[in-house]
Amino acid sequence: MNKTDFLLNIPKPILLRIKNIDLNTPSENCNEAVNELLQRSVLLGGKRLRPLLTYLFCDFFGLDLDAEICSVNATSIEMVHAASLAHDDVIDEATLRRGNPSINIQASNKRAVLAGDYLLAAVIGRLTQKGSLELVREMSRVIQALSEGEWIQSDAIIHKNYTRELINQIALNKTSSVMTWCGVSSALISPYDESIKAELVSKGREFGEYLGLAFQFLDDTLDFSSDSQKDTLLDLKNGQVNSVIYEWLESHPEVFKDFKDGKDILELFNDDGIEDSISVVRARALEHLNRCRTLLSEMKNLLKDHVDSHRLDKAEKTLLFILKYLEDRQS
Repeated sequence: MNKTDFLLNIPKPILLRIKNIDLNTPSENCNEAVNELLQRSVLLGGKRLRPLLTYLFCDFFGLDLDAEICSVNATSIEMVHAASLAHDDVIDEATLRRGNPSINIQASNKRAVLAGDYLLAAVIGRLTQKGSLELVREMSRVIQALSEGEWIQSDAIIHKNYTRELINQIALNKTSSVMTWCGVSSALISPYDESIKAELVSKGREFGEYLGLAFQFLDDTLDFSSDSQKDTLLDLKNGQVNSVIYEWLESHPEVFKDFKDGKDILELFNDDGIEDSISVVRARALEHLNRCRTLLSEMKNLLKDHVDSHRLDKAEKTLLFILKYLEDRQS
């Protein structure tokens, strides 16, 4: 599916808000040089999937899309995601980001880290202005998970102590944590009584966790596709064991032993049985997407007496389309 077809399935009012999303970091003491660096690197382009999902959940929960808090929540998660990219580019010693020189190449490692920190501070500042301690607490949870995930991944690269549970934990921290914000933040600002709100928060969190796992696992399969826009075998080249590589190592115990004994994974790898490993990971991702569909149905049942049925059906349809799009994604 091309970009035009994708956009045709997203409600125009939400598309307009995503198009006009303001990712500048204004403040009385804003450093223009930092902002300019961010705008031409980690804040440049991208799919804007996270703010899109945040607005879609605001719509699904029956919230006023013109409310400033919806905009703040959508903007905040994209800025945190961008901050994590700035830090990742330093850790991974990247040279490119979305076809352009990465932020550490455009500036320096030191400035890339500082710019990422600057973004995180700007997000916390915006959220505190909204006066919701719950939102600030939730965002701090996301930021902490991102840091922990990167730490666990770095530790695994050094010690090669990979397990399926560890692979899942890295994905939960690095990918799911950001996805959970989309539903949870929308639930936290919903006007419903505490029992319904608590259910929406719980199910919204679970939705984000399963969506993040599915997104990461499907992304891992693209690492082996010549049709993908990703660099082929990028994780292998970076010495990282993703979900597909792990399944392949499990099916090649002698190679797994050599890897744990210190041999380079890129030198050990061959494509014998890789299609089977891809199929295993893809099947697991599709199970996670099906769990997301079930959770949407459960949340819809909670909302049916509070949100106009036509709006609820339309919002659910769009969210289901996003799940199907991710399932069919080839690049």
